[in-house]
Order: sequence, then C-alpha cells, then structure tokens
Amino acid sequence: MTTFSPVEAALEGVRMTRRKPLVVLAWAACYFAMLVVLGLVVAFAFGGTVRADLALLSRTNDLRELIDIVARRKGTLLPLIAFAVALQSVISVAIMRAVVRPQERHLAYLRVGPEEARQFIVALVGWIVALVVTALPSAVLVLIGAGLISLGAVETNRWVEVLGAIAVAGLSIWAGVRLSLLSMTTFAEGRLSLRRAWTLTDHHFWHLLGMYALAFVITFLVSVAQTIVAGLILGLSGGATNPVMLALSGLANLLLAPFFFTVQMVILTAAPARAYYDLHESELAPAAV
Repeated sequence: MTTFSPVEAALEGVRMTRRKPLVVLAWAACYFAMLVVLGLVVAFAFGGTVRADLALLSRTNDLRELIDIVARRKGTLLPLIAFAVALQSVISVAIMRAVVRPQERHLAYLRVGPEEARQFIVALVGWIVALVVTALPSAVLVLIGAGLISLGAVETNRWVEVLGAIAVAGLSIWAGVRLSLLSMTTFAEGRLSLRRAWTLTDHHFWHLLGMYALAFVITFLVSVAQTIVAGLILGLSGGATNPVMLALSGLANLLLAPFFFTVQMVILTAAPARAYYDLHESELAPAAV
C-alpha cells in the first residue's frame, strides 16, 4: 500500500524553506551568481542584439518566434542555453539531495559532479520527448488541416483543430506526468531509464497531477508575495519621485528576485523528489515485512 500523499509532497518545498532558510538563501546566492556569470558571458562573448534576443526568449510563448530567434542566430544561442541548463542543474540536484539524502548537507548540498552531469542529459531527453509528444502531433494536425482546407471542408477543419489541440494537450500532460520522476530516478539510482520512471508512476497519474497542480498554485502565491514585497519597497522608498531611492529600491528588488525564484524552484523540485522517496519506500515495504 502506497504512503504517497499529493498534498504532503506538494508542501515539501514549503517545509524545506521553513526548516532550512539558510540553505535556501545559499541556493539563491548561487543562482544570483549564475545570473551574473551568464550576464558576463553574454556581455563579452556576444553582441547587444543577442542580449535583446535572450530577453525576447524569456518573454515570448510563441513557438514560431522561438524557432525564428534560434534560426536567426544560426545555433549561437545553443551553447549559451546548454551552459544555463548545466548551471541550473547544480541547484536542482542540491534540492533533490536535500530531500532524499538530508545527511549530506555539506556546502548546502551543492556539488559539481556526475550526478549534475546526468541531469543535463535528462534535460536533453526531456526536450526530445516533448518534441515527440507535442511538436510532431501538432505538425500532423497542421498537415491534416491543410488537406481539409484544400478540399473545402473548413468547418470540419475547425473541429479537427479544437479536438486535435485538446488531444495533443492531453497527451503532453499524460506523458509529462508519467515521466516526471525521470530526474529523480536518474539522480537517486544513478542511471537514466525512461522505463523505470514510467513504471514508478504507474497507477499514480491522478495523484501526481494533483500534486503538480497544488505545487503550481503555491508558486503562483510566491509570485504574488514577490509583487507585494516589491510594491512595499517602492512605497517605502518614496515612489518614483526620488531618483536615488528609486535606484535603491530597484537594486533591492533585483537582489530579492533570485530568492523568490529559488523558492519557486525548491517547491517545484522538492515535490517530485518527495513523491519519488515515498513511492520508492512503498516499493521496499513488502520486502521489509
């Protein structure tokens, strides 16, 4: 019988932030340092137009626009993206380590080694899976739609677009949840296995979906808290009437942003880490009886 609780797993990041505030602050400082390093790399290795494209990448949700930016840069952004993923994996693995190996708290659980390197490979596999379950079915829908329009079946095409979009979204969510523990299984068991992640989540889809939904709600509340804090800082600084205080409030918000983002990362990473721990323990329970 499983001991996995979606609510308890979703709240794991909140509990960790409360129990280990100094560790979370260390992760936030590490994240801020990573941003500085990335900023320096962009400033010295690339031109100003690349900085503009990177800013656009962080704001847009248009897949065609994303592809256009990457294509326009002829692959020059790919090493930078890979570098960013590698740096972020350091913090992600530290959070996983804090959940499943709390005794290894030396240096705030931060390491640079094979476990972090494997997470980089997990990210690549995740992109490939996303391409297979989202981009390829979407492309098939586009081809079907083009064929229907050429035959004059415009109304039919509209229904195909709506139902197809729902089907692709459902497939993406289903596959994403079933493989969502891939990072954790790779970290905890030292090998990348899609089959292992798929098997571990069997019969737990709805529990895991509920866990992620609650975790996303909590991260939204963190964003609201960040907005409130930013507003309070701006109000205490005298608003926009004092240039010096306005600059200081901007600096304060700049320093606080990595902390709030790190808290969100802790929540979204600790939840599946806790789910893995509980599900794995339930696997071992029958053998221990």
